Amino acid sequence: MTNDQNAPPETDWKRSSPPSPDEEARKKEEAEAKNNQDEQAPDSDDKDHEKKPPGRKKRRIWLIMLGIGLVFAALLLVGLLPRLSKDKKRKEEAEKDANALTIVTVEPAAGAPDTTRVELPADTRSNRETFVFARANGFVKSWSADIGARVQKGQLLALLSTPDLDQQVAQARASLNLARTSFERLRSIELPGAISKQELDEGRAQYEAQQAVLNGLLAQQGFRRVTAPFGGIVTQRNVEVGSLVSSSNAEGTQLFKIEQTDTLRAFVDIPQNFVAGIEPGVVTEILVPEYPNRTFPGRVARDAGALNAETRTLLTQVQVPNTDKLLRPGMFAQVRFQLPRTQPSVIISANALVPSGIEPRVVVVENQKIRYQTIVPGRDFGDQIEVTKGLKGGEMLVVNPIESLRDGQQVEARKPKKEDEKPGSQSKPNAPERPYDPDRPRMETPADKSSKK
Repeated sequence: MTNDQNAPPETDWKRSSPPSPDEEARKKEEAEAKNNQDEQAPDSDDKDHEKKPPGRKKRRIWLIMLGIGLVFAALLLVGLLPRLSKDKKRKEEAEKDANALTIVTVEPAAGAPDTTRVELPADTRSNRETFVFARANGFVKSWSADIGARVQKGQLLALLSTPDLDQQVAQARASLNLARTSFERLRSIELPGAISKQELDEGRAQYEAQQAVLNGLLAQQGFRRVTAPFGGIVTQRNVEVGSLVSSSNAEGTQLFKIEQTDTLRAFVDIPQNFVAGIEPGVVTEILVPEYPNRTFPGRVARDAGALNAETRTLLTQVQVPNTDKLLRPGMFAQVRFQLPRTQPSVIISANALVPSGIEPRVVVVENQKIRYQTIVPGRDFGDQIEVTKGLKGGEMLVVNPIESLRDGQQVEARKPKKEDEKPGSQSKPNAPERPYDPDRPRMETPADKSSKK
């Protein structure tokens, strides 16, 4: 019994005894199997993880969705806040504009001056002009004055050859000699009762008639010399050596034209509404486009005394001195008159008219309120309009009125800004007014100049 108690256990014996070869091989296989199991452990972990409840996965999804929501919220705030700010400012500006007064530009209606400037087209002619015709039938033997030549009264212009007239003169001389001989024979008879007194008177009458015929033919021979009727300048020459001429004064048969250009005549048709201011001695100015910076003085010489029934105009002649020979007959010109105004009127800007509507109206600003006023326009001067009824002068008129203006509407009136009054402004220099402008209206008024004075 004692031996059994002191005997070592079996396990201890096994541990102390060396392992057998089979046992080592078995352990080696177990170790390799364990290693293979360790390498496949992650896959088993994933499978275990998939089999786990989705709490952790849901938490991750919620975190991702929360991040995306925060990004969208940030982008929304970045885009929405400026828009809200702009909308707020826009609303504030709209409320401000709605509460603000409409701003209009105004100009005063100026009273027309006592005189009005009228410019009318004129037909310029020489002070004296005439055509020179032949007084005898024949041919041009020679001529001595061409166009542009200045001639004196009685100066030879052309010399004619008149063969037919010369034959008539010769025949008249022969008839005169026969009549003289017959008359002298009758007068030399001294026997009383041989001839009657009637026969003697008939012989004397026949002699005197033949003398008159010869004198007439000799006078026609004197017209072989074509001379200037007065001093002037030759403006036409219609003959050449050998040209056939006749004593007819039909159109196209004239030989020369002579004109006096030291003084010109300007013929103007004055409208009926200005006739009252036309009288001899009224001072005028002549405007010619070839001399834009110069005017020529003139004076009303006479008028026709009656209006043309078709045009209702008065033909008026204006004398224009032309000692420097700058003006030429036939030039187109305009005559400027300063005529008294027959009735009071007001001058307004053409931009003050209301563009729409059947009757002409303007917008008047009184006590900062709008009032539409009907007017009766007179003459149109282009940028200005004459008003005969509806305005008294001095009213503040809206320039370029808009259609949204209403009667009684309260506005803020401002005068037009002038760049010249702004310090440091570089406005364009005012060009000098041209005395003659082909685009200018035929009649205009110096309302602007008189208002400045």
